[in-house]
Amino acid sequence: MEDAEIALMFSFLMIPAAIWMQLWVKGRREKRQNEVGEEEFENTGRALFSIVTEGSAVVGGLIMIIVGSSGVIKYFVNFYTQ
Repeated sequence: MEDAEIALMFSFLMIPAAIWMQLWVKGRREKRQNEVGEEEFENTGRALFSIVTEGSAVVGGLIMIIVGSSGVIKYFVNFYTQ
């Protein structure tokens, strides 16, 4: 396999991992909701840890989606312009 096909495979593998990460964050947020719909934390440390962890997961997931999509687009542009 050439380098372009290997990059395409990693791009295709990156997109489902990023989607799973977004679903993981959504599940954690739904689990913390009370009857009114507000998020509840046991203490401030737990809230801070959750904000940092989920925030980095959301930002990282979006970066993974952008990089994966650009890898797929780059492959197709290079394939069809040659």
